[in-house]
Amino acid sequence: MAKVTFASDEDVYHLLDPDCIEQQLSHINVNFIFSCLNSDNWTDDNWIGADGTPYHIIKLPYDLVKTMNKEQVRALMLEKALERLQQAA
Repeated sequence: MAKVTFASDEDVYHLLDPDCIEQQLSHINVNFIFSCLNSDNWTDDNWIGADGTPYHIIKLPYDLVKTMNKEQVRALMLEKALERLQQAA
């Protein structure tokens, strides 16, 4: 089962929808951490947990997300998650 968490600034918090990604990728054992902060401190990363579960940090472009609606952000999150899964395969 996919698990999704995120870190975001307050002004974009309402645009991020972890439930959508969890539902779309429920058949996969993976964890995603989406970052959408007005900061350069977060970067994309991957690792395998002690239990063998893959983890992926995906940085969303803050300035772009601010201009999008919730449906557009959902599509972007799914696109980035699928890209990351494809890269890890």
